Amino acid sequence: MPDLISIEDLSRGDIEHIFSSIDHIRRSPDDFRRALAGKVVCMLFFEPSTRTRWSFEAAAHRLGAQVLSVPDARNTRLELGESLLDTTRMAGFYCDAVVARHADDRVMQRIKDTIRVPLINAGEGRTQHPTQTLIDLYTLREHFGGIDNLHIGIAGGIRYSRAAKSLIAGLRKFSNVRLHVVDAPHDADEGSAFPPALGELNGLAPLEYPSMKEMIGHVDMVYVVRVQQEKFTDPAAYARQLQKCRLHRGLLSRASAGLIVMHCLPRTDELDADVDETPQNKYFQQARHGVAVRSATLLRALGHRTANRLIGASRPC
Repeated sequence: MPDLISIEDLSRGDIEHIFSSIDHIRRSPDDFRRALAGKVVCMLFFEPSTRTRWSFEAAAHRLGAQVLSVPDARNTRLELGESLLDTTRMAGFYCDAVVARHADDRVMQRIKDTIRVPLINAGEGRTQHPTQTLIDLYTLREHFGGIDNLHIGIAGGIRYSRAAKSLIAGLRKFSNVRLHVVDAPHDADEGSAFPPALGELNGLAPLEYPSMKEMIGHVDMVYVVRVQQEKFTDPAAYARQLQKCRLHRGLLSRASAGLIVMHCLPRTDELDADVDETPQNKYFQQARHGVAVRSATLLRALGHRTANRLIGASRPC
């Protein structure tokens, strides 16, 4: 059963096949209007979401599926003491696929053990966000024509960000990618080293910089990650970490030729709105890719014959 719990569930070949599917969906959306007609997709979001939930729901509707949505756990019997796994078990009885989001680490495998339909992870704890990673990788591939040999910069609360950690895991599927980082530890972790295992790519440790200003000239893409203000107890520590990671238009003059800027959103002060109108901005394009990417993951999960035939027709030789 083609679940998607971690980006590590996918080989490079799997990712490239999904890319081909996304290309076809974007090129010929009418081919897929009824691809999942008669299917029911349940959205179990036990954590707030805007872009991820909307794009999954839009994808399901555009493929002809019906949607059962739980956008707020307060509207379930969890509030009266029902266990999470009893709730997810009911979803498995009533639908053909489950899309779930939860704040706890390693909860997806527990959910999977309660259902007999495909499960797609829409964000889990501080470690996994595979469909966001597919969006990120697809955006890189679309702009650069490929992902091999790129220099990727990530700046912000990397060690606490599931999007950043999932992206790093996805980059390990590709060749000769080098990671550059500006780390923003919470005040309790200030002074501690960036975790070496987190940033290792192809046997190489990441190149670490003291600020965005020093890193930006060395990378092809900079992925700006939120500096999680709510996790700081010391406002001065937050201000220090934000300042070294913040990207604004003035820094783009120091950028390498062809630099692009990405962000999984929502953003706060780490990415200035004055970058929005520059050619380096690719973060809104990332967001636009969400529906096509999540359409491809739903088609993969549900294994619909018509969808597979259409996707197979677009598979590269």
